[in-house]
Amino acid sequence: MNTFYLPDDILDGSPTGADEVVIRCYTSDQDSVKNRIVLNQNMINLLVSGTKTVVYPDATAVVNAGELVVLSTGNVLTSELLTGGQHFSSILFYFSNEIFNRFLIKYDHLLQSVIPLSGKQPFLIFKQDSLIKHFIDSIQALMNGESQLPAAVRLIKLEELLLYLLHSDAGRFRAIQIITKDKEQLQIKKVVESHIGQLITVGELAFLCHMSTSTFKRRFREIYHTTPQKWMLTRKLEMAAELLRSAGESPSGIYLKVGYQNHSSFSEAFRNHFGTTPSDYQIQQLNVMP
Repeated sequence: MNTFYLPDDILDGSPTGADEVVIRCYTSDQDSVKNRIVLNQNMINLLVSGTKTVVYPDATAVVNAGELVVLSTGNVLTSELLTGGQHFSSILFYFSNEIFNRFLIKYDHLLQSVIPLSGKQPFLIFKQDSLIKHFIDSIQALMNGESQLPAAVRLIKLEELLLYLLHSDAGRFRAIQIITKDKEQLQIKKVVESHIGQLITVGELAFLCHMSTSTFKRRFREIYHTTPQKWMLTRKLEMAAELLRSAGESPSGIYLKVGYQNHSSFSEAFRNHFGTTPSDYQIQQLNVMP
């Protein structure tokens, strides 16, 4: 699987300075699933058509047409899906932490009385209203026939967009913070424990931890004293057992919830771990409940 470095890979080898903004009109006529992306700069994605999923180490963003998402730097997995027979289409802005920090300093007078939402988050999703849609039209008109706009124009358009987002919801805008690297052990725990029950490989978990697969496996064993595969299997089956202790769940309805692609493989794994089938386990547990 290829790894894409953005925005570097779309610049034809031309380096960008920390004070430059990159704007790109992007379209695709086919689905893509779990691309490995290294975001070397922050990004704003204005989604025109299609659906985009962005998986961070400890959070997942699902962005639909008519929304925009602000993404901070880091390693992510992205999927792009076409909808309604349309092309996947979006407008992308890339900008450095330095540019973002300069914006916050410049407009500090607008932020002083704003109380940010609690918690640090690597992305922020906004609905596109009529003004944002007119903004998208203006970008498309400016980019028509132009491979790249002058640097000053790109910076002004980014500032215009950031100001609008700040005006729309200052509290949410203030809440976004550029991700700082956690200690390695905490990072590994956050990544693996937030993806229990999801269809994700060890290689993908390693990528989200900014590690090679071999390094990830070694550090994982140091923390959990087992392999990633065994740990994830046990946690998935424990999650399944917890669900089965509820009368509102059925064995045939939970296998997808715990990261299995079919019921038969789930049933076999459950029986090997608990010594009984999911159905019998549920009957036993419900019969002993008061």
